[in-house]
This record gives sequence, C-alpha cells and structure tokens, in this order.
Amino acid sequence: MDAVSKQLRALSLLLDYPCADVQENLAEMVDVLGPLSVGATDASEHGSLDALLSEMAHTELLDLQARFVDTFDRGRSTSLNLFEQVHGDSRDRGQAMVDLLEQYHSVGLRLQSRELPDYLPIYLEYASVLPPFAARDALQEVLPLLANLASALEQRQSPWLAAVATLCTLAGTANWRAVLERERVQKERGTQPQRRDAASDGLPADWTPEGLDAVWAEEPVSFLGACSPQRPGASAQAMQFVARSTKPHSTGVPHHESE
Repeated sequence: MDAVSKQLRALSLLLDYPCADVQENLAEMVDVLGPLSVGATDASEHGSLDALLSEMAHTELLDLQARFVDTFDRGRSTSLNLFEQVHGDSRDRGQAMVDLLEQYHSVGLRLQSRELPDYLPIYLEYASVLPPFAARDALQEVLPLLANLASALEQRQSPWLAAVATLCTLAGTANWRAVLERERVQKERGTQPQRRDAASDGLPADWTPEGLDAVWAEEPVSFLGACSPQRPGASAQAMQFVARSTKPHSTGVPHHESE
C-alpha cells in the first residue's frame, strides 16, 4: 500500500466516530501522518494535526465521542455527509448517492455499514484504493465541500479542522481559504449554484438551537392561493358558498326526495 493510501485511511479513521481500537493505535497514525503534519503550510490557530492526534490520545473515550457527536451531528455545515451541504434532503441527493455507489462498485467496494455513501470517511476509504493520481482527483471533486466543512469547523474552534485541512492539502490546495474565495467570486458572477449560507442569510449558526430551528423550519403551505397567517401580503380570497339549485335537471328527470 502506497503512502497516500495509508494517509487517506488514517484520516478516514480520525474523522469517523471515535472507538477504542482507533485510540489504541494513534501512535501508528502519528507515523503515517507525520510527513503531512510537518509539511503543512496552513496551520490553524485552533490546532495542528499533531495537536488533534494528541488530544484524541489523551481524552477519555466517552468524552471524545460526546465531542464528536456535538461537532458533526448538529448542523448541516459540519455534517460529514458531504451531499447534505449541496442537496439537503432533496431528490437530487438520492441520485447523487446512487451515482457514488456506482463509483464504489466500479472498484470492487460494497458498503456494509449503516452510513450513507456520501459519509466522508467512506469516501476516503474509496479514494484510498485508487492510484495516487486518481485519489487526488477524487479529493478535488469534493474540494469545495471540504473547504466549506473546514470553514465551519474553524468557526467552532474544532481540533478536527486539522484533518479536513490536511485533506485539502492532499487534493493539491494548501490553503482551503483560497477555495472559499474562489467560490465566493463564482457565486457573485452567477456561475455557481447558490448554496444556502447561514452567515450571508443573516441566520444564526446552524449548530445552535436557534440555527437548527431556522434550517429545519418548514415553508408555510399555500392551499389554492389562500392566505397563510405566516405570509403577510398574500392576497386573501374569501370562501364563497353557492346555494344548490332545487330545480330539476335539464334532462327532465325529476328529483325524488328521500323518504
């Protein structure tokens, strides 16, 4: 197994739900990921890859698991299901995952976990079986999503930022912030699909209770153009009742009253 494959598998384990086996083998991961940590040019003030490995090694497993859940299972911006950023719960996400499964099957991979195909650790497992150049291409395909995830983790001051930033480096971009800036320019030019962003929409961060409510708020239902109390300005249409005629039908068949 080449160095890139080992690095991708190690990062996959770091970004998966913490377990005792991973915690017991962190020393081996230090050896595998050491060159990436030394060569990092975009070290964050919130910690390096070495700091993440150290924290995972010296934190009680239950505490580490609780922190992982709080970080990645609250809010779409920090979700490890990549397509949730761009597709949410729409049908497009389902088709995108079907396409992704076909990519996995093409290299002989079959999912045996309960996770969805767009779960980042699974995607990294897929990339790890590819030749190094193809693995880099696979990471570049999701680079904008990784950069957005890195930005959200930085806002939360999460040590897992180091792992995601390292993935951006393996994709050929040492500075993930440059990817975000390029996305911003493309968005302004209208050359990129709009992605809902809490900051630009004036919404609270989506990992806060207020932000979660805003993200999952349902659109008010408009039934046949009727006015909804939640939509001021909609044109109200009064319901009208029309008296039913008691005259016979034009066919000449008289109505019979029921006994």
